[in-house]
Amino acid sequence: MSEGFERVVSSEYSFIGRLIKVRVDEVILPNGGRVRREMAIHRGAVALVAVEGGKVLLERQYRHAARKVLWEIPAGTLEEGENPEECARRELREETGYVAESMEELSRFYTAPGYSTEVIHLFLATRLRREKASLEEDESIEIRLLPLREALDMVRSNEVEDAKTIIGLLLAENRMRGKNS
Repeated sequence: MSEGFERVVSSEYSFIGRLIKVRVDEVILPNGGRVRREMAIHRGAVALVAVEGGKVLLERQYRHAARKVLWEIPAGTLEEGENPEECARRELREETGYVAESMEELSRFYTAPGYSTEVIHLFLATRLRREKASLEEDESIEIRLLPLREALDMVRSNEVEDAKTIIGLLLAENRMRGKNS
């Protein structure tokens, strides 16, 4: 066994839902001990910072797990086998009615690697044009175009509490500053 790695000896799904599966693995640790690992299995997601004329597109929507309305960048779950950039373009159009002529990957990151397999692919979308939104049945989203500086102030004041949005806004600001210098 490689140093630092765990070897899976058994796996069992305890829940299978539409969005996630919960799997319990029994593993052997590098020191020979045995433990159980509980994981949320998720097929991955995308999020995007959509910028036009120094303004960023933010959404406000109720999130049941948080029990409140949150400010977020557009995001969505990958369909089985879907390319992340295609998913980002689809989610932007469906949720906001905007289409981006330019889409650039900023980063990808695990949301909570201690218990989840979810990876978010983060994009910067620019050169936007407006079309028609087509929200899913369970979505109720308010769209706002705000100056990037104002959105960053909202991060600093904790008005934005969503991690992918905080990461996205900070990386987009950094990328845009680098392009302007």
